[in-house]
Amino acid sequence: MVLIAVLMGLNSCVENSKKYQALVAERDSLQVVASNVTTDFESSLRTINEIEMALQTIREAENIILMENQEGNTNYAVSQIEAIDRTIQQNKAKIAELEKQLADAGSKSKQLNTTITRLKNELNEKDTYINNLREELNMSQAQVAELTDSVASLNQNVQNLNENIAEQQATIDQQVAELNTVYYIVAPKETLIANNLVSKGGLFSSDNVTGEVKKSVMIAADKRTLQVIPLHTKKATIMTNHPESSYQLTKDDDKMLSLEIADPDAFWKISNYLIISIK
Repeated sequence: MVLIAVLMGLNSCVENSKKYQALVAERDSLQVVASNVTTDFESSLRTINEIEMALQTIREAENIILMENQEGNTNYAVSQIEAIDRTIQQNKAKIAELEKQLADAGSKSKQLNTTITRLKNELNEKDTYINNLREELNMSQAQVAELTDSVASLNQNVQNLNENIAEQQATIDQQVAELNTVYYIVAPKETLIANNLVSKGGLFSSDNVTGEVKKSVMIAADKRTLQVIPLHTKKATIMTNHPESSYQLTKDDDKMLSLEIADPDAFWKISNYLIISIK
């Protein structure tokens, strides 16, 4: 019992001594520091993991940008580049804050510092890559815009050329039509004389073509398609000069005459006007 009392007295003396109290205080302080270090370390790991995940997202987005750019979807690629740039800047800020926290805490972890340096370098590389890619896309968009303007200008030139060709073709068609237009009239002699197409012959002379042209009283036709002219008479005289080998007068069952042009080029070679007098 005496021994127990002595020991209790000694414990009481030790606990009340200043050295003991200092040791207890130091222990408690070290526990707080250790707890803070653990908390800071876990916070640092979370931040590093967040940055690692962000970098993985950036790598995946880079592949998407390249594919979209190859397919010509530059607008989508530009929007993705801006999103990546924001992510890079946010994570740069996280690293700067993490470095400050570690510096304030006096951390000298070589492995942690190496990891932070690696992340900083990769973010800087991504930043440089994204800036270069943005410049390339801007150049591509400028080239596309220039090409679009060139294509529009070319299309306008083609349209103008087509219009000119159409106008020229219309003029050519009109000229060809005029060159192939012939005029003929089938009428009694009195009508021909009245219109001054034929002059009335005298006692010892025959009726002759005057040479005066009155297209208004004649029928216009295309000599390329004019093959037969029904005369609706049994007697007719061709007043104008046409090679006899180029045509023939035929009769139907009612003895009515028709003029059949066998060789249009030869028939109309001398004149584009045909005057036929009928009775």
